[in-house]
Parts: sequence; structure tokens; C-alpha cells
Amino acid sequence: MLTRALFRNFSLLALCGTLTGCFTDTPYPSEALQTYFRDNLFNSEHSGQARFLMDDFGSLNPNSLTVGNIIPLKIYTTALLLADPTLKAHLIKGSDVPKVMEQYGFISPTSIANWRTDLAPRPHVPGIVGFIHTTIDFDVPVYARAQLPLKHFRMEVGNITCAACHSSVTYDAGGIPQKSVWLGGGNSSLNIDGFFDQIYRGLKIGMADQKAFYKRIQQVYPNIDPLEEKTIKTLFKTIAKELKKYEPMNRVFSYPNGGPGLTNGVGAFKRDAGLVDKYRFNPHEAGIVSIPDISNRGFRSSFTYDGAYGVPRKPRWEPVDARTARDPKHLDQMAELAAFFTYSAMGNNIKNIEPNIPRVHQVFQEFIKDLQPPKFPGAINTTLATRGEALYAQKCADCHGTYIPGIDHPKLVSFPNKFVTSDEIKTDPQRWQNIDKPVRDFTQKTIFAKYIDAGMKLGGYVAPILSGVWYTAPYLHNGSVPTLWQLMNPSERAKKFQLGGHALDYVHVGILGVTRSDGVYAYPSGYTPWMRSGVYDTSMPGQSNTGHEAQFAGLTTEDKWALLEYLKLL
Repeated sequence: MLTRALFRNFSLLALCGTLTGCFTDTPYPSEALQTYFRDNLFNSEHSGQARFLMDDFGSLNPNSLTVGNIIPLKIYTTALLLADPTLKAHLIKGSDVPKVMEQYGFISPTSIANWRTDLAPRPHVPGIVGFIHTTIDFDVPVYARAQLPLKHFRMEVGNITCAACHSSVTYDAGGIPQKSVWLGGGNSSLNIDGFFDQIYRGLKIGMADQKAFYKRIQQVYPNIDPLEEKTIKTLFKTIAKELKKYEPMNRVFSYPNGGPGLTNGVGAFKRDAGLVDKYRFNPHEAGIVSIPDISNRGFRSSFTYDGAYGVPRKPRWEPVDARTARDPKHLDQMAELAAFFTYSAMGNNIKNIEPNIPRVHQVFQEFIKDLQPPKFPGAINTTLATRGEALYAQKCADCHGTYIPGIDHPKLVSFPNKFVTSDEIKTDPQRWQNIDKPVRDFTQKTIFAKYIDAGMKLGGYVAPILSGVWYTAPYLHNGSVPTLWQLMNPSERAKKFQLGGHALDYVHVGILGVTRSDGVYAYPSGYTPWMRSGVYDTSMPGQSNTGHEAQFAGLTTEDKWALLEYLKLL
């Protein structure tokens, strides 16, 4: 639910600026969630876990179409298949969609590993975790038909939920990824840029021959309703016109997202708020962050890596103990910060955010409040771990929080929410530098100001919660270091490394790899990633791997091995 602008995409459905406000803001609920409630005769008043997985939080509404917030499902997914180099256009079919989406890090699981049946009935395993759809169906107002020449609008649309970004594959005792998904984990393989750039390429192919493209849509989705067929064909002219605006930069996003497992919520927010030119690529709008695990989120007093979003009239950075982390009032305040991200992450209409805050409250009260990371599945050297526990208390706890004493799966009991300046930590400053005055001004003049105090160029980062650190590689706020061992030994940090669909190294803790002759830290021979991996380049803006070096300077090699062993348990 944090910084993810997955489907707030390029405005191929920006039908006309004059249409904004012509259509209703009435949401069309996620079909998956409504089916779940109906099939299980389930009381929606106790549905936080289900909402995390399947709720659209009001984002599926007709007005969202006027600014390109939600995707026209059949058009975009057919384009995705059409541009796929592994498929032949005359053979593409609907069953190919999940397989191709998975190549960009969307997870098609066999099961949900941490579904709590004491909270809610277990759902059917979704085709793609966090991907939802519904059919929007309404009469077009007479005064709007000059721009949208339809009497009736009907089209299946899609969007993501929190779970698309904040769910992870699980790992076995050898570090090999499994298809049993862990809700709340960070999706370290989701490739936003790659996914939408492939759709963009497919749309260019489709618009070059619109009749052939529609035949491909029928091929992938047979038996299209006649009203939806007419709606789709009517949109083709708008799509073709909008595509031309993207030709100068030949890509979808006007800012970098970084690659698999990375995202740029600041860039997305500034684009969607009209604060930057969405048709001109700016490499310095690189507020890149690694998608985090969101367990123990109740221990935070602000959100985002730089703490930029705080609670109005409360200290932005203050210690939180276990009692406060579970306090309903505090959790509601954190949920209200999270609701803000349905704007930039799910493309929600600003008007629909406040009415849906109670549903985000449910997610926090009934799911996130008790959310923990998976237990480390490998072997533990208890002697080393015990020594590492003492080192953690001495060297790390002041910034990263205090855990229950002992090495039997320690639980977080207090978190300092310590803000560390860039002058001290020396990590890449691009992320916090991009939270500028226009961002703050925009939030202060909208409904966001009621719930969020947006900071401006705060000058550093909040030391992160380390729960689940063993499976959340790569490390640092921008995901620039592939293993904890390399983090502890700065001279060994890779300048380039393979990322996405990776296995885990339980010795060095992080991405399993070897350094090739060209200097790239890459997957070992014989390992095949489960999606199309990318290469992280630390020379790119916002992607430097420097920083957090002095904190390890006083540790011996033996100390580092001991600390690594303890960190596996968090």
C-alpha cells in the first residue's frame, strides 16, 4: 500500500480534459471481493485480510477513466501479449495473460502461506496476486457525447490491490523461491517499467492496424459483449492520438522506476498531480526505493523511507512500543497515511479516498496489526546467533529497534523511528531531495492535509525495521546492495548485479550470485529465475550503493558472521 504507481499509467484513456467530472465517482466494486463475500456468506465488517488482497478501495470508478487511472483490461492485456517476443501473434490466447504478467514479477501462486483462517475463510488462489477487475457500465451523459460518441459505455477494467506490491514468493530451506505467496512481503521482482513498456510496444503494433488489433482482442477474449465491443473500438482513436505524445521519449513513465523490485512513488505522485511533464523523461526524478515488507508497520510513526508522510500535529519521528503499535487510534492514523497511497499507487480519484478510509482502517486493525514476516527456513548456528544478538543490541538496536531477548524467533517490542541525516548515513540522497515544495503544496491544498503532514526535503532517512530482513534483498532504501555481507563489507559491493526472480544465499544473506568476469554479480550457472530478471546499475541517478559504512567499521570478520546469523532470525 506504499509507493506503487503500477496502474496509474500513461493516459491512453484521457478521453478529454472536459470530460473530467462528467462521469460519476460511484465505484464499481472489485468482482473478486464481491464474489468472495457472496461465496463464503462472509460478514464484510471483519474483512481486513480479504480487503488487503482484493479490495479496490474505490479506485474502479468511471471518473478514473477520464485521467487514465485504471486500465482497459482487454485492450492492454492483448497489447501485452502482442509485443511478447516468446509468443506468436496468431496463437495468443487468454491463458497467456497470467504467464506473461508473471514474467514481469506478478505472482501467480499455488497457495497463500500466511492466510489466517481464524480471521476469514480461505479464498480461492487468485490467478495473479493483487490483480482485480470489474465491468464499468453506465449511460454517457448527452453533453459528453461530443467527446465520447457513445450512448452507453461498457468495458471491463482492471487495477491492482496492495497485495501486488506487498506480497512475496516464499523460499525453501535451500533458498529456492516457491509459489506459495506471503501476504505483506515485499515483491522484490515486480518490474513496473518493463511491464508497461511492453504494453506500450504492443499498443504501437496494434494501432498500426486497428482492424487486425481488434481481431487479436477477440482471439484473446472471445464472445465480447456488443456494447463493450463498440466501446473498445471507439477508444482506438484516442489511444492512437495519445501514443504519439510518448514518441519523443519512447517509453511510458517520465521518471525512472529502477527495475525489478523497485519503484518510484514520488515520481508517480508528481506526474499524477501535474507537477512534472509526463511526456518528457527526466532521469533525475529518480526517487527510487525498494519495495518493503510491511510487517510490524504499527511500529512506525511516519511512512516512506524518508519519513516524508507524518500524522498532522504529531511528532514525525517518535519511539513506538508494542502497546502503541497495537493501539486502535495509532493504527487508524497509520491507516490514514496509507490511504493516501491509493492515489499514487492505485490511481484512485482524490474524491474517493476519504470515503474509503474506513476500509483501510480494517486492513490495519484486522491484518497488519498482527502481521509478521516468515520464519527463516534454513539452519541456524545457535552459538553464532547468540553472539550476534549481543552485537545487535550494542551496534544496531538504537536505530533499528529492540527485540525480545533470545534467539527463538525474536519479535520487535520497540522501534525508535530514528531519523538519520544524509550527512551521517551517506546513502543516496535523491529520494528525499525529490520531495520538494510542489509536493507539499499539493498535499496542503487537498483533502490529504486533513490526514497527512507532508515533509519537504527532510534531509535523510528513517532507519528501517529489520523484521524479515533475511528475505528482503536487495538492501539500503534504494535496493542498491544485493547481500547483507556486501553491505557490511563496502569494498565488496557490486557495481552491477542481477535482480528479479532470484534465489537466496543463506550464507551471505541476500541474492544468490557470483561475480562474473565482466564484474556483474549474476545468478550462478544452472539457476533459472522465475521471471525476466534485470541488471541494477549503481551508477544511475538515485541508485548509488554508498553509505551505511561507518556503522560496520569497528566489526571484525567474526563479528559480522555472528551478526548475520542473528539477523536471519528477525
